[in-house]
Amino acid sequence: MSIFKRLDHVSIGVHDLDAARRLFVDILGGQPLRDTGVNESEGFRWFTFKLGGKKLELVSPTAPGAGGVGRYLVKRGEGFHHLSISVENLDEAIRYFESHGIRTLAANADDPQWKHCYLHPQDTHGALVQVFEETDRTLAGAD
Repeated sequence: MSIFKRLDHVSIGVHDLDAARRLFVDILGGQPLRDTGVNESEGFRWFTFKLGGKKLELVSPTAPGAGGVGRYLVKRGEGFHHLSISVENLDEAIRYFESHGIRTLAANADDPQWKHCYLHPQDTHGALVQVFEETDRTLAGAD
C-alpha cells in the first residue's frame, strides 16, 4: 500500500531561470503554469510548466550560492534537483518513513497551506524527494 497520492513534478536546478525558461517554453514548447514565485526565506525562485503533458519545475537561487538550491548548484551543477510527491497527511508520512529507517529533512509546517519535508538522499539512492501535504491552494496552482 502506497502513502503517495501522485508524483506531482520533477524539478530541475538552474543558474539562470530566465534562460532555462526560454529553452523549455520558447524552444521546446512548454506551457507555463500559474505556480511560480520566490521563496525569500529559502533563497530560491521557481517556475512551473507542462511539457508533453507532465509538470516540471525550474528552481534557481535568488543569489549565486544562496540557500539550499544555490548550495546544490555549487556542489552538483545544473540538472535534476528533486521529485515532488503529494501525500494525504504529512505527519503520518513522516512517521511512516522514519519507521522504515528513512530520514526526513527540513520538515516545515509553518504555512498550513504548504506543509513539506524532504527524504534524505543517502536513504533514497541519491535522489532528493520532496513530500508535501496537498491543499486546495496547492491544487489551484497545478493547472
